[in-house]
This record gives sequence, C-alpha cells and structure tokens, in this order.
Amino acid sequence: MRANEHSPVGIGADGEPLPAMVACPSCERLVPAGSAYCPHCCGEDGRRGALVRGGMLGWIFGFLTGGLASAAWSSFVGPEQTTWTPVLLTTFGCAAAGIVIGMAVNWRR
Repeated sequence: MRANEHSPVGIGADGEPLPAMVACPSCERLVPAGSAYCPHCCGEDGRRGALVRGGMLGWIFGFLTGGLASAAWSSFVGPEQTTWTPVLLTTFGCAAAGIVIGMAVNWRR
C-alpha cells in the first residue's frame, strides 16, 4: 500500500467518505474531528458546557478573592481575635458568589 492510498477517513456503504471521528475525552463518544464541543457533554448548542466552565472559573476566582479578603481581615483584626466562622463564611461565600456570577456571565453569551 502506497502512502497516498492510506486515508484516515473511512468509506461508507454508499461509497461516500465518512468524516474523521475522534473520541470525546469526557464521555468517550465519537464526535466529528472538527467539532468545537461534544453535543452529549455540552448540549446541542454548547450552552451547558459554557455554564459549567463559567461556574468553575467563577468558583476559582471567588475562592481566591474570599481567601485574600479573609487574610486581609485577619491581619487587620489580629490573629488572636480572628475566629474560624467569619473566615470560612467570607471565603466560601465569595466562592459561591463567584459560581453564580460566572454562570450568569456565560448564560448571556
């Protein structure tokens, strides 16, 4: 078999070439090689994947912002006066707000 005879695209039953398929890394279903997202994982229009991505990025940035605010407040008040409840509420409250904001931003796109 010569090099130009080998093609990664298969031939269908009707003789037409089939599109090259790749496996989705998340669900391992076959999707066309040029698709921007997996329709099973991200929905038909890709909105579900965008919402999850926005929520994850919002959580990360919210968690970092909450941790920074808690650290600044703790050093302002003093480590002896700082209790765990306000520190954890600030950190995880900012993370939850980041999830909501990240999903809201990606909802409109």
